[in-house]
Amino acid sequence: MKRSISFLLVLAVVVAASVGVISATAGNSSTAKVARPAHSHASHAGSPAANLRVTLDRLLGEHAALAMNATNLGYSGSKSFPAAAKSFDRNSVELSKAIASIYGAKAGNVFLNGKFQWRAHIGFFVDYTVALAKKNKAGQAKAVANLQRYTKEHGAFLATATGLPKLAVQNDLLGHVLELKNQLDAFAKRDYAKSTALYRQAYQHMFMTGDLLAGAITKQKNLR
Repeated sequence: MKRSISFLLVLAVVVAASVGVISATAGNSSTAKVARPAHSHASHAGSPAANLRVTLDRLLGEHAALAMNATNLGYSGSKSFPAAAKSFDRNSVELSKAIASIYGAKAGNVFLNGKFQWRAHIGFFVDYTVALAKKNKAGQAKAVANLQRYTKEHGAFLATATGLPKLAVQNDLLGHVLELKNQLDAFAKRDYAKSTALYRQAYQHMFMTGDLLAGAITKQKNLR
């Protein structure tokens, strides 16, 4: 258990060092060409709208899987945790690049590094995992409160950028956060049947989120 906490604390330091406090919003940049993912399942002749949907679905699905892999491995003290954590952060950077391809580099940086934005919520999950491993109820409560604030702040950012209803985006993010938390809780209790079912649920949810965002952006940017 000491090893798992050590791994997680290292990741927390890395995440904290990466997170910048940025106040800009994402709705002001001009339309940019939507980048095709490096390993997309879309054909080379895919439309910008189709490529966007595939990109967001793939990256968000990977995010959920990598998040649960990393927290499960960290809680268990696995030697593979550092490699999993690095892969997890690479996924975050790819997501920010997808956002930047649509709304500009400044918006991509806010998405990734802004206060209570994407990388911050990963740090809060690290905090929760450390507290869970230590059986620190106060630490768990603080991490959950930070995650709840993340759903508000990041939800507002995405809603402003895409034109989606703010409450709908915030509720979608809250559902995602609770799925990851509940999956880790079940894993920690060695209820592997439940944790596996929640793993699949959280993964599948991200495709609905990707479709939601892609649909809004396609309409907003008049992609075909």
